[in-house]
Amino acid sequence: MIADMIQLILVSSSEFKSATDGNKDRDVKGMLLASTGKLSLRGYVFLNVEIRPKKYIVIGVYIESTSNVAEMFIIQNGYDWEELTPLNMPIFTKDLIINDKVDTLNNLCEKIDFARMKSFKRRNYHQVLYNNEILSLDLTKDETLKTYANILRSFSRGKGFKTESENLKKFLFGDDEQNIIMEKYREEVGNISNDFHEHKRYQEEIDLINKKQSSLKNALDKSKIYKSTYSEFLFKRYNYWNTLKRKTVVEQQKAVEELENKKVELKFVENQIKKFKIKDLEELLDKKKTIANLAYKDSYKEEIESKYFNIKQYQTSVETVDNWLTLNDNQLEKVKEWYRFQTKENENKRNLLAFINYLKDNSLINDFDTSNWLIDFEKANENFPIEIEKLEKEIIELESLSKFSDLNNPESLVRWATENLNFPISHTIESILIYFQKYGKAKPSEQNANRYVPFPEKLFENIESKVKDKKDHHGFWLNLDGVYEYIEYSPNHFLNVANVESLIKPLSEIKEGVGKKLNALNKEKSSKEKYKEILFKFNNLQENIDLYKRKEELISFNIEESLDVSESKFEQFIQLYLDKDNILNQFNLIQKEYEDFLSIKTVIEECNKRIQKLETDLFSNKENIDIESIEKEILLQNKELATQQNDLQKLINKFVFDETLLQKKYLGNQSLLKGKYELEKECREISDDIQQKENTISISNQELTETEQTFEQLFKHQPEYDENTEEFSNPENGGFNSLKNKADRSKIDYEVVVRKILEEMNLPYDESISIGKLANLILPTVFPTSVVDEDLISSNIADRLSKLTQDIQEIGSRKIEILGSIFNEVYKVYTSYLTKINEIDAFLKKKNKIITGGNRASLTSKKSIYYPDSWLGNFRKQLNTQINNTGLFSELREEIDINKMMIKAFQQLGGSTKVEPEDLMNPKSYFDLEFDLKLENDEINSGSNGQTYAANALLCLARLSLIEEKGKKGLKIMPIDEAEGLGSNYNMLHELAKKEQYQVVTMAIETAGEITDDGQYIYIMNDNNLANIDTYVPPLGIFSNEVIQDIDEYINTKPDNE
Repeated sequence: MIADMIQLILVSSSEFKSATDGNKDRDVKGMLLASTGKLSLRGYVFLNVEIRPKKYIVIGVYIESTSNVAEMFIIQNGYDWEELTPLNMPIFTKDLIINDKVDTLNNLCEKIDFARMKSFKRRNYHQVLYNNEILSLDLTKDETLKTYANILRSFSRGKGFKTESENLKKFLFGDDEQNIIMEKYREEVGNISNDFHEHKRYQEEIDLINKKQSSLKNALDKSKIYKSTYSEFLFKRYNYWNTLKRKTVVEQQKAVEELENKKVELKFVENQIKKFKIKDLEELLDKKKTIANLAYKDSYKEEIESKYFNIKQYQTSVETVDNWLTLNDNQLEKVKEWYRFQTKENENKRNLLAFINYLKDNSLINDFDTSNWLIDFEKANENFPIEIEKLEKEIIELESLSKFSDLNNPESLVRWATENLNFPISHTIESILIYFQKYGKAKPSEQNANRYVPFPEKLFENIESKVKDKKDHHGFWLNLDGVYEYIEYSPNHFLNVANVESLIKPLSEIKEGVGKKLNALNKEKSSKEKYKEILFKFNNLQENIDLYKRKEELISFNIEESLDVSESKFEQFIQLYLDKDNILNQFNLIQKEYEDFLSIKTVIEECNKRIQKLETDLFSNKENIDIESIEKEILLQNKELATQQNDLQKLINKFVFDETLLQKKYLGNQSLLKGKYELEKECREISDDIQQKENTISISNQELTETEQTFEQLFKHQPEYDENTEEFSNPENGGFNSLKNKADRSKIDYEVVVRKILEEMNLPYDESISIGKLANLILPTVFPTSVVDEDLISSNIADRLSKLTQDIQEIGSRKIEILGSIFNEVYKVYTSYLTKINEIDAFLKKKNKIITGGNRASLTSKKSIYYPDSWLGNFRKQLNTQINNTGLFSELREEIDINKMMIKAFQQLGGSTKVEPEDLMNPKSYFDLEFDLKLENDEINSGSNGQTYAANALLCLARLSLIEEKGKKGLKIMPIDEAEGLGSNYNMLHELAKKEQYQVVTMAIETAGEITDDGQYIYIMNDNNLANIDTYVPPLGIFSNEVIQDIDEYINTKPDNE
């Protein structure tokens, strides 16, 4: 608590941290005493600083519970706040309580009149105290303020003291000198900021040149290849098209001459075809006239054809009957009998086939051949009910036996016997049980009225006396109240066992066997009933079964084809045969007339067929061509023929033409038509060839013009071609291996390079761009204009790179000089720290610094393994010997970032890879500290809490000695909480404080050390236990062996020199 109050008064709330641990974190407003019922609390904590005997300056802070910011104030006797005037009396708590009220600082400054009181901002407050020698430290410096606050807290026993290396270095040396080095570094770097920009610009230009020169050189190489290859291609292209053009002109002239000859021959052929056409027209006219003379009416045609058709049918019928009679001894009755037999057998065959199909459709055919229905239908029909009844009886008996053998069935008489009869049971009783089992114990319905055994016990009462005539080995008679009933012995005797349990397995086997027989019998009964049901659905079943017996005979039967007619048709044939002579006479007469009609018809049909052919050939798509039209067409064709003859004669006179040779070549009309077709085709082909050659000449002219224009466009001058040079290979042919493809690929390669360069510069592609313009765009600092000698591009680039490298080395040298200056300073501070560490260790080893138990505090340093100080020596040595143009410094000059230069130098001289520039420029990075308690033999001792605190306190004094100005006056306070726990170590600290002119201020439950009258002041604070409200109780002072209640009076009675 005492260290917290000293912190607030001397340091301020900005750096306040509680020095002791409590049950919760203690902030500034937590220093106030809690008061019941008050929403807002206020408090003051202050010191009376005796600057001269009985001359006081009051310094302190004001705290409110609503804020963690303490307001600092000074109380003096004057009005000058630069040079303070001390009070003649100290200020007490009661002096600041007005009207029993703790007022705000602003109000209090106005209300007190016995002195001057003023609040201050922290920096002004510390400046006034430093100037007036109340503080020996300049706490206006932030780093000194933080260090001093840390020392005050470290004096307290509550907070513990962090002795790790980094904390010790921070505690002993702070960050002031590191900050000065960093500030100097930033200032030096700022002074050459323009050099950084220039270095970066030069380096960027070098990187750009290194990056782009290959692209430019690549573009230059591609351009040379492209121009050479494309020039060769264009020359070959020109020569090829020029050669093709001259050759095609010659061939075209030959084709024109050949076409004229073909046209003369075609004209001859067309004349000959015209003559043949006139001949065909004359034939058509003749055929038309022939038909006109032979024409007959349609009614006659229908009449003669109908008469002939009818009499022909009669004649055919008579011939058919003649054939029948031949097969039947020429007896008409036998023919009729034969017809009836054939038709009847044919009908039987149809019925049989229908019956067979019915059997197949209903899956009866397989069993029918062996069934009793086929063998003897009547007997099978008679026996069927008997067979079914027999099956039903067997089924009933088996069902009875199934119930009988089922011990789980309540209807079972065996089950009843096991419960009511004594075992073993005789064969007779067992047979009776089996016999009556079929009637059951339940009453049957009236529709199925029969006997039943509702009370078996009555039936079997004295049953042995009712059995008669046992001599019969097959059975016996049973007397049922005068009615005798014969009962057969059961085939097997099962119940002759004493143990009923032994019946379960045999009865179960019986039931299983009976079940299988029942299923078989039910299936047999159902199958027979269903077979009969399906079979009897067919009409005339018995008659068809009889036909089935003749199956082979009927299926092989085939009716005489001529007899396969209806009965009425058969009778008609017979009646016509009876009029045979008349029919044959009429047939002969009508047949002669019909043959004459057919002869005329044939002539007309032949003429019409020829007419149709001629009309199709001569008058396509024209109908109803009459004689007059044909005559007009003959006149027109003769007129056209005369005109064509004149045209042909003119051509004969113009060209050398052998008409006799052509007449032999084209002898017939078909030959002429084929010749005309071929000549027309040849003329078209020759015309097409002439046109194609004309197109080739036109294309050649276009290609030649385009080649000249392309050459001029690419190479900016006109080419000089040799018109007589021949080239027969098109340089564009050959696919991938063609010269055209090679030239295009070289052009594409060049364009790809250029396009890529322009895209990287975010410029649109320009196919007309020159190498000079490209060089100017890529490297404008090397090529300021587009006028460039392509042969000097490489040397121009090399010259520019050399100039930039020299400029960068000059800038790098200036940065190396800065690093040398900074690290000289780092080394200087680093060595000064080592010296101070040795001084502190020497201070701790003095005789008056011995801690109880013969312990001494020890502070030693050791070199850092992460930041070896050897690199500082090597780096500075290389700087001092001026080996700046090789090795390390040659590489450093290439680095733009000075931080990276520093790290690279550190790493190349043995440093680690993970390092920050701030750490390299921190003198504290190059050593580590060890703070221990050691015995006389230098053995490390962990020590007690008191011993450890004493060691920490000594280190705090040593630390203060480093930041204090020599000979500067001011308060020197060692605030110690709970000092009574230090034991005899307190006496050592007390003596040390007197020697070093420090005041020990402590707050404890018990007094620390012995009470003496030698500069020791003890105050005892007590609560007012009688008051029920907060009251202020002045402390009692123990300044000697007496207790002083009025401290004010005591102070005034003391001499000036005390």
